[in-house]
Amino acid sequence: MPKPRFAHHNNCPRCPIIGAEDIPGEEYFDIWGMRFSIAIARKIAAGHPLIRATADNFEQWLGCAHIEKQHLDHVPTNKGFGIVITLPFGIGTPMIDGNHRAVTAVIDRKPFFVVVLSEQESLELLRLSMGAELADQCWREMRTHPSANQTQR
Repeated sequence: MPKPRFAHHNNCPRCPIIGAEDIPGEEYFDIWGMRFSIAIARKIAAGHPLIRATADNFEQWLGCAHIEKQHLDHVPTNKGFGIVITLPFGIGTPMIDGNHRAVTAVIDRKPFFVVVLSEQESLELLRLSMGAELADQCWREMRTHPSANQTQR
């Protein structure tokens, strides 16, 4: 019996796998060995004020993003706001949810809004996503990151 062949919607590596929509799973954003749960981030972000993105914000927020150009043509633009975390030691503020929607908004010259989680909220998100002990270790190790304690723009 042949193995089932899985493919992504729209033949795009950023889209879900066809037939996998009914398989429960978490969406995560991985950066420098840390894993942030998007579902938990959305819960923490609920009720926070929305901030309208500017060109300066995008440069900071999207610096760690991997944008798939072919995904931009069909990314859902109505999924709401993006979520930005605040890393310790002045390392940065990467967008963990909404990167492709943000780029699409820039291309279409439409406003895009985000919630920026504080450093404490970002650590709590990481602890809930990875477990407290591992999250705390990763957070402490950020002190040695090349961007640590440099002035942000």
